[in-house]
Amino acid sequence: MIHVPPSRTARLAAYTTATLLTAVLAAGCGTQNDPPPPAAKATTAPDKGKASSPAPRGLNTLELEAALPNQFSVPADLDQPGTRKAWDTFDATYCQSEGYSEEWCGEALAVGRAEFTNMEDQQLAIQLISFSDSKTAARLFKGKGTPDEVGDNPPGDEIDGFEIGLYDPQPTTWPGKGINVRQGAVIATIEYTWKTGTTIPSGRLLSLADMVVKRIQQAQAGKPPTASAR
Repeated sequence: MIHVPPSRTARLAAYTTATLLTAVLAAGCGTQNDPPPPAAKATTAPDKGKASSPAPRGLNTLELEAALPNQFSVPADLDQPGTRKAWDTFDATYCQSEGYSEEWCGEALAVGRAEFTNMEDQQLAIQLISFSDSKTAARLFKGKGTPDEVGDNPPGDEIDGFEIGLYDPQPTTWPGKGINVRQGAVIATIEYTWKTGTTIPSGRLLSLADMVVKRIQQAQAGKPPTASAR
C-alpha cells in the first residue's frame, strides 16, 4: 500500500474505486442498395451516475469549513469538540504543518481540520484538503486499498484504509484506524484513535467516512452540509 502525507499521526494513502463508462451509438446513412448500418452498441451504465455528472468541484475556505463535521454530526459519544477551522493556502506554513507535502500545499485551495473526543478514551480527527479540480486531486491520491480494509461498496471516488501506531515500537499516541477518501476535488483523512482495550462500535469508521463524503458532496452542490453519523 502507498501512503499519502496528510496528518500528524500517520502519513497515509488511498485507493481507487470509481470508473467512468461512456455509451457509444453507431449509426450511418445508407441508400437502397447499401447494407443496413450496424446495430448500436451501448456499454454498461455508469456507476452511480458519475459519467453523466460534472466533476465535483473544489471548495473555497468557507465552504470547506462548513463541510467539516461539527459536534452535532459526529456520534454522541465523541461530541466534545476541539479545533474546527479551515485556512486558505496563500501561506503554505499551516498546510505543511498539518503533514501535507510541499507539492500538495502548492496546489491546494484550502485545508481544514476538526477534532472531537469523549474526554476519556476516544479521539477523532478529520482533515480536508481541497484542490481546484478532480483531476489534480486524483493525480495526488495514489494509494491502492483493498476491499477488506474499506468494504465492498465504500463511499467516495477513491478510498484507502490504514492503521495508526500499529508498527511503531514506541507509540506516542493511542492505536487506531484511519481512512483517506477522495470525493471529487476534495481529499479527506479520518483518524480514529482509542485507549487500548476500548470497545469500538462495529462499522464506526466507515460510517464516519460516509458522513464526511456526504457533507463534501452537499457543499459541492452549494447546499448547507447536514449529513450526520448519528
